[in-house]
Amino acid sequence: MACLEVPNFLNLNLNPNLTLMFRVLVSLPVVLILAGCSRPGDSQARRAHELLEAGQFEEARVLIDSSLKQTPASTSLRQERLHLALLLGQPEIAAGEAGQILRLNPKAQPYRRPLEDRLPAVRANALKALALDPPDRPAPSSLIKAGLKDPDPTVRREAAEATRILEPKEAIKILRTAAKDSDWLTRATAARLFGQRGDPSLIPDLFTMLQDPDSYVRRFARRSLLELAEKAKADAYLSSLRSSDRTTQIVAALALVRLNDGRGAEILLAEIANPLGIERVECVKAVSKLVDPRVVPALRTAAGDKDPEVRVVSLIALGLLKDKDSVPLFKKISADPSSPKEVKLAASKALDLLSKPADQP
Repeated sequence: MACLEVPNFLNLNLNPNLTLMFRVLVSLPVVLILAGCSRPGDSQARRAHELLEAGQFEEARVLIDSSLKQTPASTSLRQERLHLALLLGQPEIAAGEAGQILRLNPKAQPYRRPLEDRLPAVRANALKALALDPPDRPAPSSLIKAGLKDPDPTVRREAAEATRILEPKEAIKILRTAAKDSDWLTRATAARLFGQRGDPSLIPDLFTMLQDPDSYVRRFARRSLLELAEKAKADAYLSSLRSSDRTTQIVAALALVRLNDGRGAEILLAEIANPLGIERVECVKAVSKLVDPRVVPALRTAAGDKDPEVRVVSLIALGLLKDKDSVPLFKKISADPSSPKEVKLAASKALDLLSKPADQP
């Protein structure tokens, strides 16, 4: 602080000792005011912050704990304890400390500083903590939106995850932004959370994400499309059967089966017959639920496929369908020494299923 000058009317030719006395007397009120602004625990909190910045976590913890025993109502000390929890990757503890701060001072904003921290891990953990126990103010949505603009993808992903605490309309708006993020894992997170939202209006978004350049994003988009089928109507998927993209057609057909709709059966049967198909196992499982005269012949053919996994699910499906005409096939496979062990076991299981009532597994 700049040294306070003696007012002009006191600038007399006084003895140096008297001049010093005047300076002290004039400065004293300012010193007292500054001292009064410092709350109990603030100096210890500042020291704890220095220790945390230096990476001396244990020393900081000891200082914070001992100081809080003397000044338990110090929000500045609790803010540093929150900071420590975030540094150590303990969002549950941080959320509890934020709650303590807000009880002591309802106008406090315990996440403001952590969300501006220089370390991405602290910012990401702050969003995790916020989602565990959302504060009333500022609105969590504003903090989550800010997190989605963070330069670090880890923080953006946590912002997307935190949308689970928001109302559907608000959350979906934020997730649609996350679905276009430059980071593939953030987009995948959005695709997964679309399915968890259970809103069929997101089906077009997910079909778009099936074209994502990243396989991880496509995988979650596919999964969410099938999850949403249980809450959607067939019309939401029918138009995709006519898509020029094969994957889109197959996923739409799989979703329709979940709605007891067999209008995509031809697409599924073609995929089963395609030796290069990547959805063959799932297609076998799906068509076995349909009442379609083409299904059993297709499954018998698939039971002799080169892919052991396709053979296994096809044999089990025939057994579940009680296809007694396939008994010779089952016996032949069971006795064939060249059949893989898992295929022979599946054939034996299929024979066993034929002897059980239709409602018994």
